[in-house]
Amino acid sequence: MNDKNTTEKEDPSKDGKLHLPKSFLILGGGSILVMAGVVVYTVFFYLTLPNHRTLDKNGEAIRHVPLPVPPNTFLPSGSGKTVALYEKPDFRLEVAGLSKAKTGFDASFDLLAKSDGSDGSGLSFAVIGTPRWVDANRNAGEGTASLSTGTVFRKGSPGHFTIHFSRMPTGPSFDLYLGLAGTRGVKGDRYLIHFENLKTPGRPS
Repeated sequence: MNDKNTTEKEDPSKDGKLHLPKSFLILGGGSILVMAGVVVYTVFFYLTLPNHRTLDKNGEAIRHVPLPVPPNTFLPSGSGKTVALYEKPDFRLEVAGLSKAKTGFDASFDLLAKSDGSDGSGLSFAVIGTPRWVDANRNAGEGTASLSTGTVFRKGSPGHFTIHFSRMPTGPSFDLYLGLAGTRGVKGDRYLIHFENLKTPGRPS
């Protein structure tokens, strides 16, 4: 009789408590660590970005400010809708076309100024860091923009510039990262632009 009671008390399946499998606890703990790592990565990165006013005081060009690169966990999947338009109160930037070149491809952009800026003299921009694309296969490529800080965009008059990438994405689609900083009209303002799921030139839709 006593032996039976002792056995029932020692049986963990009958104590009324919820027992989770060790594998579940390990996976849950790993997921929490990964999310915490992503948060720390993001916070640390943005805290270490140089201030554009400090760069100006030191005589450095604003284009030296680096453009963020997403962690591997944020790589594009190739699914979802295409995002090829970036809009702000003062301007609108749109991917006008993607075309194959002798080496790599060219991305063309239309920029429409919706205002003449804070001083009425029009808008001009500098490229921040290096434009780049990233695809779901963890490949990336850097580009060179034809945008000059001396180019002024006037309200209602569309402007145009291109970015040449010497390397082609390996997947059917890719994400494109472009950084701009205002040098006139919106001077000092920074725009980190992310275009999503753009179709690779020459690939079937």
